Amino acid sequence: MKKYELFSITNTEKLKHPTIFFFLKQNGFSEHYISGLRNTPDAILLNGKPVNIREKIQNADTLQIVQNPSKKTNIAHCDGTLYILFEDEDFLVVNKPHNLACTPTRSHFHNNLGGQICKYMSADENFVLRILNRLDREAAGIVVVAKHPLAYANMQDFKKTYHALVHGKVEGNITIQDPILTVTKDGINQIKRVISPQGKPSVTHLQLLQNFSSTSLVKLTLETGRTHQIRVHASSIGHPLVGDTIYGKEEDVKNNPNSHAMLLLKEICFTHFRTKKPVQLCVPYPSDWQPFFEQKEAAPAKI
Repeated sequence: MKKYELFSITNTEKLKHPTIFFFLKQNGFSEHYISGLRNTPDAILLNGKPVNIREKIQNADTLQIVQNPSKKTNIAHCDGTLYILFEDEDFLVVNKPHNLACTPTRSHFHNNLGGQICKYMSADENFVLRILNRLDREAAGIVVVAKHPLAYANMQDFKKTYHALVHGKVEGNITIQDPILTVTKDGINQIKRVISPQGKPSVTHLQLLQNFSSTSLVKLTLETGRTHQIRVHASSIGHPLVGDTIYGKEEDVKNNPNSHAMLLLKEICFTHFRTKKPVQLCVPYPSDWQPFFEQKEAAPAKI
C-alpha cells in the first residue's frame, strides 16, 4: 500500500505558476523526487483523483503525494540489535556500536547497520534507506535515517557533537583549519586522507573536557564534513585518536589490529520540519571507554 504526504493548498498566488510542479518545488521536493513521481502510477492525487505534475491547483485543494516513488532498497537483511533512540513517521534515529559499517561492503555484506534497518522496516513495502549522517565503521554513536524524501530534504538545523579519546594531554581549546586531501593511486581513491594545500577546506573545533594520565577526553564540532576529518585533524596536532590504526600511534597500528578509533557521535540536535520543535538526543559512552576514565591523575578541564 502506498503512503502519501497530505497537503492543503494555500497561497497559490505566490507560485510562479499555479501547478503541482511549482508547488512541489516551493515545498522542497527535489528534481529527482519529482522525476520519480512522473514514473509512478497514482503518485499524485488531487482531491482524491490521480493527476500529473502539470495539473493546475487552486486554494483549498487537497493534494496527496506518494512518499517513496523510488524503488525499495534491496539489500540483504542483517540480524543484530537495533538500538532505537527516536522514531516517528518521518525519522528513525539509532545508536550505532563501534565496528559496524553503515552500509554493505564486500567484507561487511551480512553485518551492517543498513541491513539491520531494512530488516526492521521490512513491513514498509516502499522503504528506501536514506542515512543522513554516515559514520565510519569504527566510530560509534547516533545515526539519523529519513523514512521518506520529504524528511530527507527538510532536515533543519542539524548539529552534531562528537567526543573522542586522544593520546597525550591536550592543553586548552584548538581550532584546526588544515585542508584535507584524498590520497589516490592509479586514479583510485585510497582509504587514507592527508593534510595538503591541494586538499579541500576543513575546519574542526576541539574542546578539552578532561585530562587523564596519558590520554584526553575531547569534544569536537565540525564546520565541514570531510571523510576521516576528525581522525586526520587530531593526528595532525600530535593527538591521534586512541585505537586509530590508520592515523594513530605506532602501538595502535601494531598491537591493536582489531581495535577501533575511540570516536563517538554523542549528541545531535535538529528542528523537526513537521512539528517545528527541537529534537535533542544524547548517548552514553560505550563500555570499552570506561577503563580510560579510571586512569589516575585525572583532572577536570576548565570549561
